Amino acid sequence: MPSILVINPNSSQKVSDNLEKILVPPPNTNLFFYTAPAEAPKEIDGTESLIESEQVVLPDLLAKGLHEAYDGYLVCCYSDHPLIHSLAKSTTKPVLGIMQATLLYSYSNARLNKLFVLTSTSGWNATLDEAITSFGGAGVFPAQKFQRTRALDVLVLSLADEDEFAKISRRVAEVFDEYKEDKIDAVLLGCAGMAGLDEKLLALYPEVVFVDSCKVGVEFLSALTRLC
Repeated sequence: MPSILVINPNSSQKVSDNLEKILVPPPNTNLFFYTAPAEAPKEIDGTESLIESEQVVLPDLLAKGLHEAYDGYLVCCYSDHPLIHSLAKSTTKPVLGIMQATLLYSYSNARLNKLFVLTSTSGWNATLDEAITSFGGAGVFPAQKFQRTRALDVLVLSLADEDEFAKISRRVAEVFDEYKEDKIDAVLLGCAGMAGLDEKLLALYPEVVFVDSCKVGVEFLSALTRLC
């Protein structure tokens, strides 16, 4: 039975606990969960903490022999996290980032015409737009498919809190109003801390597909474990 290691590359056990609560393993697949050691950043909020995270997590995975212990590895940080690339060089098993999984979904689902990434804080906006551009490979932002990334401006560690949802829903309404001419039909939830928000937002906007990056990541990676 294929096994997937769900990697939380920050040291917040709260984020890992939420992932474990939300994620459902695909048929005949086992999910295991890893939280970065305490010396890793508690919250990843930009380039510096991305690098710090990779410098702590990769040696820990290698030292514990975890890099070959599972059939696939899901890096749960919505970015082009350096761990995706360094771990892929250190194992023969497939490695996938949750951002890349949502972009694969957005291009593979022909029903989706216009979408955008909704992230945690606005400091990520330009970084994620650059990553979307890089993923497309054409050197320009794919404006025919995507609008620019927008942020909730809610701290990662608070995204799953019930008392923050009123603020989140107001901010989502503001973004939809900003993009009302685009006929947005999908939103990529651009943070592992947003796991579980897809169902809550779908209840408010049933005509929009809200893509939980970690759920989609598990599904794509499960397929890769069978194909690779």
